[in-house]
Amino acid sequence: MNIKNSFRIKLHSKFIKILILFCIYVAICNSSSFAQNDFIIRSGCNIRLDIKGIQLYDYIKYNNLQNLRNDSITTEQIGVSYSINKVDFGNNNRVDLNSTLGSIFANWTRCVPRTDENRTLDAPKKTKIWSPLTYIPERIAANWDIRTTWSNQTRYLSSMDYYVNPYFQAFGGDPMGIPFAYGAGVGMTVAFGTPYSGPMETDFIKGGLHFALFEVAVTGRAKEFVLKYANGTNRTEDFRSTWLGNWNNLFTPHLGIEFALEIPVFRLSYFSTIDTVQEVTDNPIIVRNEVTGEPMKNNVVRGEYFGFELRTPNLIFYNSTRAKFYFAKHFGEYHLGYAGREMKVDDFIFDLRIDAMFAGKREFQLLTELYLDSPWKGFANKAFGIGPSFRFGKTPSNNFGLIGAFINARIKIGDFFDKNIY
Repeated sequence: MNIKNSFRIKLHSKFIKILILFCIYVAICNSSSFAQNDFIIRSGCNIRLDIKGIQLYDYIKYNNLQNLRNDSITTEQIGVSYSINKVDFGNNNRVDLNSTLGSIFANWTRCVPRTDENRTLDAPKKTKIWSPLTYIPERIAANWDIRTTWSNQTRYLSSMDYYVNPYFQAFGGDPMGIPFAYGAGVGMTVAFGTPYSGPMETDFIKGGLHFALFEVAVTGRAKEFVLKYANGTNRTEDFRSTWLGNWNNLFTPHLGIEFALEIPVFRLSYFSTIDTVQEVTDNPIIVRNEVTGEPMKNNVVRGEYFGFELRTPNLIFYNSTRAKFYFAKHFGEYHLGYAGREMKVDDFIFDLRIDAMFAGKREFQLLTELYLDSPWKGFANKAFGIGPSFRFGKTPSNNFGLIGAFINARIKIGDFFDKNIY
């Protein structure tokens, strides 16, 4: 009797074990069959509406994987691939499908496109006749984004690496800054033109060394960077050019020196002329006003100058971490403007620079530049930008018009870290 009961108990326990193992196997198969299905999350998805969405939001913000519109809506499609164990957040941000993301995406249903083949297609949306004209303003408004920091980054107003700048620009713009020692502010700066000049507007060039918050630079000139001098001819006057202004330009001495103190919010500088090599034939060409007969203005830099730039250094504007609004004085001229690198509207990446120079040593002038960035993947993406540059101001016809139109370009020479971020 005991043997029979013992046999029944053992048989019963084996059956329970088999049943438990079978249930576990079915559960694993069901969960894995769901998990193994790749899926995408549409762009324009508000992910902060449930617990899993909030977890995904925290992960995206902490790892700076995607710019979220209104701090909640995806701007890029998110692709979850179990076949290659990757998650693509768009804009070349592809990460491993780790345990944290696996937990977040388990049983995910929000903003996932339907896969059934028998679904009805949405009816065409009605559009207004002026929609093609309003499309660009609408997209600009939809991508509006301005703030000071990413959630996982810290910026310092006393940064000694503010000079660091991986962009080399053909004409004008912020000087390129190459770091030798991060955190110590030790590096080199190079510039062709001033931060406020455009193509063929000035002959100014400089190369300097940066130590902590201080910079010392030797300046010179490349006479080919302006259209005309009176050099080598007996002619001191000429007619105005068509595409490149040979008036309202900035002419600098043969040799000079510049000292500067620079922190992210402010730059203070002092410039002194060392050697002018000033001869009769070394003067700028004269272009006369066709109405008054007076020479059009140029700024011929000689002597000493104090300058400054007051700016908004910690600005993230339309996804650009290198955007600034500024008010500056340079070589006795006052400037008000904006410069932004790698700005983004939808998938359109561009640089924008606008500078207004107030009347004084020269006439009032407005400089506008728009660079279109390279569309290629990897480092090539955003590495090169090219586009038109226009200068508007007083013309020899004694009215406001186009001074010059040319092509400007910039190239990103390295992956230097953002100068404000640690």
